[in-house]
Amino acid sequence: MSAPSLITFSIHGNIAYINYQFSFFTLPVLLLFVPVLYIPATCVIVFRICSTLLIEYKNKNVNIQLFGVITLSHVMCLLFFTTELFYLRLPMAGVFTSWCASVLPNGYLISLVIMTYYFNYATMAFPFLVALLRLNLIIFPSTHAKVNKGILKIAIPLIFTYPFIFTFFLFPGSGFCTKIEFLPFGSIILRVTDTLFGINNTIPLIFTTFFWFSACLITNFVLIFKLIRHRFTVDLSMRSQKSHKAEISLTLTTVSMTFSFLTNGMIAISGIFFPSVAVYLIVIRPFTNDLDTCIVPWVFYLTHPIFQEKPKNRIIVSSVERIHN
Repeated sequence: MSAPSLITFSIHGNIAYINYQFSFFTLPVLLLFVPVLYIPATCVIVFRICSTLLIEYKNKNVNIQLFGVITLSHVMCLLFFTTELFYLRLPMAGVFTSWCASVLPNGYLISLVIMTYYFNYATMAFPFLVALLRLNLIIFPSTHAKVNKGILKIAIPLIFTYPFIFTFFLFPGSGFCTKIEFLPFGSIILRVTDTLFGINNTIPLIFTTFFWFSACLITNFVLIFKLIRHRFTVDLSMRSQKSHKAEISLTLTTVSMTFSFLTNGMIAISGIFFPSVAVYLIVIRPFTNDLDTCIVPWVFYLTHPIFQEKPKNRIIVSSVERIHN
């Protein structure tokens, strides 16, 4: 993110950028409005999922632990979208250009960077956690509620605190704005300087991306193997069609949650080996992140039978995922 070859120079104090007049009729501004086509609808879907969670929490018809973690991941993705809006989309559209050029590099700018990466790191942990909770439902059919409860007591606080380990070096730094060469005049991007020990975010991003991706991939592989084995060992007469649909829905949801790793890995690796290409990838990064933000809740909402039935007709989600009292 902070490689000198990505962006040429700072715009602070540059009179041309101080006098920049924002215009709605530029390509970056038009791209800024693209999420209007899908983010509002996604927010409605996430709201409906949250509402269903509250209803089912009272009725105890579904696995609240698993349902709750999936719902929390949707909310965190929307928060990530919001922070990235201020970190990438609005600066590239020129919304902050004149103001940024008229001030000195400061901590207010770096706060946008820190918040964006905080939510980025946090959201990366959820695909693994969801897969792990589902795996425990099969491995511990009678005690999974107790096992998963213990895991969540540790995992949830850890998810909200571990990102600070990979962003602490940013806090002493300052944020500053630089232009983007290949976009129209006025398009800028935020960068960081004077970090602790001169550390940049590339290596931590690569490490966390491949760590969570590897953990998620291994867990999903074992999970799918267990599900296939379970399907052939359980009497078909004991399995309802809705139960089967629920299992497929959760599997599709779990797999679709891995899309976020592609963007992070692509940006991080290119920043090291192909720095001249990295800036182009950073520009399209918001749209690739939107895939994760939107696809996962839509897949979950459109495929899980709990959202396709009236409340009075809802049943337990799965023979391997029901709550055991």
